[in-house]
This record gives sequence, structure tokens and C-alpha cells, in this order.
Amino acid sequence: MPLARSLAGPLLAFSFLGPGVALPAWAAEPATGKAVRGSLPLASGADPRHGQGTRKVAPKPSAGATPAAKPKAATPQGKGPAPKRPQATLPPGKSATAPDAVTRRLIAGGATADDLKQGKSDPELSKLREAERVLFPRAVEGLAPGWSWGLPEEPLDEQRVLSNGLPPAPERSAPSPLSDRDAEWLRGLVLPNLPIRYDDRVVKYLKFFRDSQSGKAVARVWTKKSGRYVDSLKIALSRAGLPTDLVWLSLIESGHNPTITSPVGAAGLWQFMPETARTYGLTVDRWVDQRLDPVESTEAAVRLLADLYRRFGSWELAMAAYNMGHGGLLRAIKKYNTNDFWELARHEAGIPWETTLYVPKILATAIVMNNKKAFGLDDVEADGPERFDVIEVPPGTPLADVARAASVDGAALERQNPMYLAGRVPPVAPGRASPVYRVRVPSGAANVAGRVFERSAADGLVALVVRQGDTPQSVARASGASEATIRSLNQIGAQEVLAAGTVLLVPELAPGARDATPRGEDPVVVVREVSAPPNTRRVFYPAVSGDTVASVAAVFGVARSDLIAWNALDSAAHLQEGMVLQVFPQKSRELGRVRVLGPGEAKVLVAGSSDFFDYFEGLNGKRRMVIAARAGDTLASIGRRYQTSIGWMERINRRSRSDRLVVGENVVVYVDRARFPAAAPPPKRTTPPVDGPVSVVSLAVPAATPPAARGVASPSPTVDK
Repeated sequence: MPLARSLAGPLLAFSFLGPGVALPAWAAEPATGKAVRGSLPLASGADPRHGQGTRKVAPKPSAGATPAAKPKAATPQGKGPAPKRPQATLPPGKSATAPDAVTRRLIAGGATADDLKQGKSDPELSKLREAERVLFPRAVEGLAPGWSWGLPEEPLDEQRVLSNGLPPAPERSAPSPLSDRDAEWLRGLVLPNLPIRYDDRVVKYLKFFRDSQSGKAVARVWTKKSGRYVDSLKIALSRAGLPTDLVWLSLIESGHNPTITSPVGAAGLWQFMPETARTYGLTVDRWVDQRLDPVESTEAAVRLLADLYRRFGSWELAMAAYNMGHGGLLRAIKKYNTNDFWELARHEAGIPWETTLYVPKILATAIVMNNKKAFGLDDVEADGPERFDVIEVPPGTPLADVARAASVDGAALERQNPMYLAGRVPPVAPGRASPVYRVRVPSGAANVAGRVFERSAADGLVALVVRQGDTPQSVARASGASEATIRSLNQIGAQEVLAAGTVLLVPELAPGARDATPRGEDPVVVVREVSAPPNTRRVFYPAVSGDTVASVAAVFGVARSDLIAWNALDSAAHLQEGMVLQVFPQKSRELGRVRVLGPGEAKVLVAGSSDFFDYFEGLNGKRRMVIAARAGDTLASIGRRYQTSIGWMERINRRSRSDRLVVGENVVVYVDRARFPAAAPPPKRTTPPVDGPVSVVSLAVPAATPPAARGVASPSPTVDK
């Protein structure tokens, strides 16, 4: 038998399956019997749970053509002509405009609702789901529990190895719903080592795979695919003492596509959710997702299935719990006071409809794959098993470097190592022990490629640990590198939010160059000045996408209500990236892992203050002036005098353009600094004559006086176009 072998130096070679014999890479060594895992785990000391408007040009009219009508002039309110009545159908030859996914993600600040519904599906699983809508259009209340062969029950010896098979289900009193012809056909089938009951749903699936052209096509594809992983997965199940035909559960989950993902976030051969994967020892973070590793994910699935069987004592219930969650199944068992899956499956709202079909589907698939000749599959040639060697590389090694060393195509190597998400093995945080990572290469390439990586492959780069609130821009500023460099080195997506504790690679700089963040460049706006509570200090936290009031409050150890009060927040609204929150944590609070600005690191501006307006209007080349209204003045006339649009005049002063002004009333106007310097007199006008002085000051915007208090009627609002 070909067994796992180790090579001298920093490399190891493994074969997922040896030629001729179905042995996985974790088979026992001949001399010692010691289990060797041919997988890609982190080396000892590494924690597997953490990472964590268009312009339209009209064609020139041809000679003799009737001139086009002039466009209708805009109304005094700035509104254009009313739109034409829309057509019920699209014009001939026109197609509907597709939504712009990129722009939608920018508006949504990340994944859109449609993005969250998408997954990387398997064609055969999709066909099977379509067929199920016909085979099982709806759950039927009071469905008969089914039919079994009525074989005598065999007692289960506690010492018995489960992979040798389980006793069949006990005899049922329900009459057989099958015809004599169906019963004779089914009696001739070889049963898998899972408990089989010929429930009506199981039989329907079997007939679908035997008689339907669509079902036959699905079964043939699955038979071909099964050569890649089934033998190795069966050995893993057998070594753990589990029924080997549980391998077909993974086929129903993923179609044996190791990179498949579901709309709800499950991934891999066994479709683990992230938290469940971490619970069972898999690493899921921005660098590594071991759910996509067939070897590691199989070991985790074996542990999970063993736990579920130990809890429920029935493989039907264990498989149901795998699909719907053990908590939901426990509630259903208690509600209906039965621990029989088939009984639960016939009750209204007993278990989810998906789960009602899930278990029969697995059992039917197991029967089909154990009876290939009976289902016309004996002529299908299965794919060859996966084989690979493994080499050990230091942290941060790019897969492209491994591909060059092994003389293989880079894209092919990435497909062989789908668990490495960013094109390189993970870096390690400064000060932590340097683990060794394993990369799969084609069989026979380990000897040459392994010698290349005896030294660090990440020379010239250093690791940087992301703080809470860090962004690619802040990491770039802290490291002295460009944002484009940081994104490229770490393959940071356009919408990716960096999680605190993530390790990134940055270029190694000269001593003292790091953390040279310019001080006081960007202003921090506070809605109001707040006195610091006793024994606290004021810091400023730049919010990032995904932050919530509750999460920020927890990071700083402050009350949620205090954070809302300090920053005049709406507790129901989302925090937006670019907001900077003032926080008053205790002086003893450790904030080394949080990105904060102290009072000396930012220019603090109070919203509405003179400094506030000087800064922000200065960015636009504007100056804020407060004008004393004269007789006959309106917002429109003052705006024309100072070359400010009427729309801006309404927006600045919070009132209508046609509102009459009282002589001497203050009106705010933003003027061009170059045209109206601070000491310049007001511009002349012919009518009405200038009456009264013009004052130039910088003040907070005064509260607007209601029109009724000034003795004038409140006009209808208009919109400036």
C-alpha cells in the first residue's frame, strides 16, 4: 500500500489516494501505525479558531427633414415638461437595462441584498431541486408513515463498530403502499450500511433516478464525480467507526464540489457554516478557509456526525440534525413527543420541509450508488482520485512563488489549494512563534519545490496587526506605503472590512518611519462640547463599515446611552464610515488594539462655530458672511447680489426664496473669497437703492424666525432646479 512519506528538509509529500488502493493521505505508516494527516492544518502553536448621467447627442437632421420642435421652456419653479405616459411594453428591439451591481454595492456600503442571496451552486443539485418541486409539490398533512421490509430487529452490541452496518428499522404495522412489482424490484437491491426504510419519499427518489431522464443524468454525473473523493472519505468515516455510506451526505450537500458556497454562507464538501466550522477545529478567516479543504473539512464532519449520533442514537435523526440544527430537532422531538424521524416527518410543522426530503434523499442516493447496475450506471467511468504532494513553506509565502518553484501553472496551484483565499499562506503576528504552512503541489514536484523555501519567502515584508477601526487607508498611512500597495500585497477587496486582529503584510521600512501619522491634519467635528466625566479621557474613534453603537460602546467599555448622548446619534440609524465619534473611556482602559485619535492628533471643531464654517467653506473657496437685509430685499435678490444661487440661499437660511425679509434682519450668504474679500465693500446695485450697512462676521447660524412671527404669510415651498 502506498503510505504517507516524509522527505528530508522542510518538505513533506502526501498522496490523497495511492494507485490501486483507496487509501487517504492520513493512512497509518507501516512501521509505527501512527496516523499521519496529509492535510493543510496550521502547525502546532497556531490557534485554528482565529484569523477571523449620460449625455445624449442628437443626430444631425438630414436635408429636407422637418426641424425638431424646440423643447418646452421650464416653468418658473424650475420644473421641466411632464413626462410622457410610459409604454406598457419596451419598444421593439430594446432590452431592459440591467442593474449596475458595482454602483449598487457602493450605495449599500457593501454586499447588496441580492449579493447575499447568491451562492456558488452545483448544476446537479440545482436540477435535483427543480425535480423535487414536481415530485414533492408540498408537504401533505397526515401522510402515511411508509413501509419497511419488516425484518426482525437485531440488538446493537455496544462494542460493535458502526461502520460494519446498523440493524434495520423495526417492523412497522403500516400496510405496504408498494405494488408487488415495486416490492420485488426493491427486494433485489443491495442495501447500504445505513438503516433503510422504504418510505414513500425514498421510493419516489429511487424511481426518479431510475426512470426520469433528468434523474439518470444527475446520477451519471455524480457517479463520475465520485471517483475524486468517495474512497478517501469512506476510509475517514470507517476509521472513526461511522457508517461509510454517510459519504453520500456530503454528495447531497455539495455535489462533491469542494469550493461550493451557499447563499446563507455554508461552504465546502460538507457545507459547514463558519461558526460550526470553528467549533470543530477549522480555521475560517480572511487568509484561510479550511472548509474548502476536503481533508480538513472531512475530519471536522466526522467529529460532528459522531457527536450528533451520540446525542440522538439514530442516523436518521443525526442526518436531520446536520441539516436543520440539533436545537431545532430537539424542539420538534419535545413538541411531538416522539424520537422517530419518520413520525416527525409526517406531522404538520414537525420538521422543516427541506429536512423531510433531506434524509430520504441521502438514503436513496446511498442505495443508487450501491446498485449501479440496477440503475444503469455500471458503464460510467469515475474520475481519478485526487493525488498531491505537500511542501512546507514559511508564513506569508505567495502561492505564485510555490508555483514557480514547482514548475506548475499558478492558477492550477490555486485551484489545488482553495483554502488559501488571498493568494498566499497567512502571515504571522509579530512576536508569535512562526508556524509552518503546507501547500499542495502536483505529485512528484515536492522534491524540487521544497528546497526553495528553506528561507523565508516573505523577505522585505513585515506583519502588521489590524486595530479596531483600521482601514486600508489608515494601514497605508501607518506603514508609509501606498494604499494600492497594501491592497495588492494582501488582496484586500474593494468592499472588505478589516477585522480587528487580522495580520497584514506591509513593506519593511527604515526604523522610525512607521507610525509617522501626520498630526492634526483632518478635523474632527463634535456636535456639542462635552465635559469629560471623572477619571476619563476624551478620544476620537473613526467609524468603519459594519460598526454599530453597541459594538463601539463595548470596545471602549462605555454605556450605549452615553455614546448616543455624546455624539447626538439616532440609536436606530446606522453608523456611516467617515463619522468620528467622541468617546470618554476610563483612563485605565487599554486601547492599544483600537484605532483612536487623541485630542492632540486632530483639529476639533464644534459644529456651527465660526471655526467650523471657516474651515469647511474655506475648502470650497468660500467665505461665510452675515448680511443685514435692506428694504425690499429677498433671498433671491441678496443671492444675485453676491452671486450665490437661490437654492443655496434657501438651504443656508432654512426658508423660502419668496419670503419677505425685515429690514435689518440677518441673512447668511456664502461668497467667493476672491470676489468678496473680508474688507471689501458690498457690490453696487441700481435698484432698489442700498439702505443700511453690511456687516461681515463669522457666527453660528441663528435660529430661523417662523414666518408667522414676522407678520408675513408662509409661502408654499419651491424647489430650485
